[in-house]
Amino acid sequence: MCARARRNVADAGLSDYVDIRAGDGRQTLRDLGAPIDFALIDGWPLASGRSLAREVIEIVAPQLRIGGFVMNDNGEPDYMDYMRSPDNGFLSMTLPIKRGTTLSVKVP
Repeated sequence: MCARARRNVADAGLSDYVDIRAGDGRQTLRDLGAPIDFALIDGWPLASGRSLAREVIEIVAPQLRIGGFVMNDNGEPDYMDYMRSPDNGFLSMTLPIKRGTTLSVKVP
């Protein structure tokens, strides 16, 4: 799957702008090396506790620059609670894609 994604990114001429990391995002995304402009988070509910999307956004959010975007597919309730809380610094809207894709921007 990652190989195909990397090929698609290369074919689009975007390899200098995209970093695809294979593995558990709770580990691979801990240090992104610099503030980022965009993150695509597509997690899923776990058997118990917080969803993977919620766990990952808590890791990625501090590394996202002000004005940066996060896109999420499916919008697990705990993820949406995090993104909609004024304490976390995001404005979000649901796009009419699939079952509801959420686009959020980090605000000051």
